[in-house]
Amino acid sequence: MKLGIEITPLTQQPTGIGYYTLHLLSALSALPDCPEICGFSSGLHKPQTADLPISFRRIAVPTRALYRCWRLFNAPKADAFLGGTDIYHAVNYVLPPLKKAAGVLTIHDLAFLAHPEWCSPKIVAPFRDAVTRHARRADRILVPSEATRKDVLRFLDVAPDKIRVTPLAGDPSFFPMPREEAEEQLREHLQLTGGFLLCVGTLEPRKNLPTLLRAFLKTDLPHKLVFVGGHGWGDALQAQVPLSAQDKKRIVFTGYIRDRGLFPALYSAATAFLFPSWHEGFGIPAVEAMACGCPVIASDTSSLPEVAGSAALYAAPGDTDAWARAMEHLCADITLQEDLRQKSLAQAEAFSWEKCALATMRCYKELL
Repeated sequence: MKLGIEITPLTQQPTGIGYYTLHLLSALSALPDCPEICGFSSGLHKPQTADLPISFRRIAVPTRALYRCWRLFNAPKADAFLGGTDIYHAVNYVLPPLKKAAGVLTIHDLAFLAHPEWCSPKIVAPFRDAVTRHARRADRILVPSEATRKDVLRFLDVAPDKIRVTPLAGDPSFFPMPREEAEEQLREHLQLTGGFLLCVGTLEPRKNLPTLLRAFLKTDLPHKLVFVGGHGWGDALQAQVPLSAQDKKRIVFTGYIRDRGLFPALYSAATAFLFPSWHEGFGIPAVEAMACGCPVIASDTSSLPEVAGSAALYAAPGDTDAWARAMEHLCADITLQEDLRQKSLAQAEAFSWEKCALATMRCYKELL
């Protein structure tokens, strides 16, 4: 089998889809029946493939210009550009024109259809109509959760029998660290000291960070609230929730952290990981937190109860008081913290990139 797969998301600062692409390719490459893999990329920067045993070809034009070319001229054919493939896997919502290959399309979530106000207009406008067209053309659609499968059926009107659920996983290198070692690493690299609650994700409306910040400021907890992630779109969080001089002493914004080696320390040292998103297709940070034994408080919506199971506390994403109570309850109860740590470690073991790769390979083979 020869597999063509999109690798444009393998950027120098990857986020969710980039990590999905990286870990899926790494796991596929480790399978005994690994196919021949050839990557396809576009854009003005080369993809970051140094750690992957794959070849690739690139069309060095802006990706949105290539999308326009595909839409207007139905060319170039991605599989033909790669020298011919049996399967072509589009990992980022857009299935390119294909000459002969069967098309597999990953749809990570449909928040931009369910609630367009939470998503960047740069995504909503071009993807709103296109995703339906691409989904109907695809021979198989991969989704990361049962919640996303239901959204695909609700919004895209595709045949249920061509959808496959392939759950994701966290970074396989993430494990619990001794707290003292984790705290020392954070002191050295981030100048972060003392107890803290952690939130990881791009700073954008869908992540519902204003609710979290307002809830935290309602508490008298001695902890700091640490936000890890680059700015996405929309108004800056500080503009939405004005902070007093005293408030600012309790809030830390690290920005995007390139060194993935620091994340086990962050998760291992945090009293809790907070995930207040309005909508998630899967929620990789929750699994990574659980893999490090970090107690989780998450929104009771979309895929998050499916992913975190009984290993988390839940609150409605719009209920500021409920989030404040959950934080206070968890921080005050050492027994509860330990119980959730143990449940988190067990829950995280349900997910692995090997399992995701095996499920993905089964899908490919169905199309041969």
